[in-house]
Amino acid sequence: MPDESPRTVGFDPRAALAEVDGASGAMVHSTEAPRDFALALVLIISTVIALLGVASWPLLLGIGALLVPLGVWYLVLLRNRPKPRRILSHSGPYMLYALLLMLVMQGGRFWEPESWWEVLAKWIVIFAVSWYSFSRMRTSAINNRLKDANERPI
Repeated sequence: MPDESPRTVGFDPRAALAEVDGASGAMVHSTEAPRDFALALVLIISTVIALLGVASWPLLLGIGALLVPLGVWYLVLLRNRPKPRRILSHSGPYMLYALLLMLVMQGGRFWEPESWWEVLAKWIVIFAVSWYSFSRMRTSAINNRLKDANERPI
C-alpha cells in the first residue's frame, strides 16, 4: 500500500510556496504608493529646494502648490487600495536612507547658487540623491513589511 494519501498526489510544495510568496508580494506592492507618485513628489520637492534663494517666494509657493493636487490624487488612489498593516518598527536600511534624504535636503539649503547653471546642477544633484533615497526607502519598507508579515503569528 503506498504511503501517499489522495490529498498529496500532484501537490508540489515548492509551487505552493512560490504562489503564496507571489500573492503576498503583490498585496504589499498594491498597498504602497506607486512609483509615479513618488517620482512626482521628488520632482516637486527637488525643484523647490533648488530654487530657494534664487526665485521669488510667490513662484516657490506656486510650485509647492502642486503638492495639493498630488495629495488629492494620492488620497483618491488610497480609497481603492487595501489598508496596509502597520509595521512594528522600520528597518535599519530604511532609517539610513531617510537620514540621507534629510541630509541632502538640508545640504541643498546650504548650497547657494549664483547662476542658472548652478541652479541646474543643484537640481540634478538633489533630484538624483533624493530619488535614490526615496526609492530605496520604498523598497526597504516593502521588504520589511513582507518580512514582518511572514514572522508575525496569525
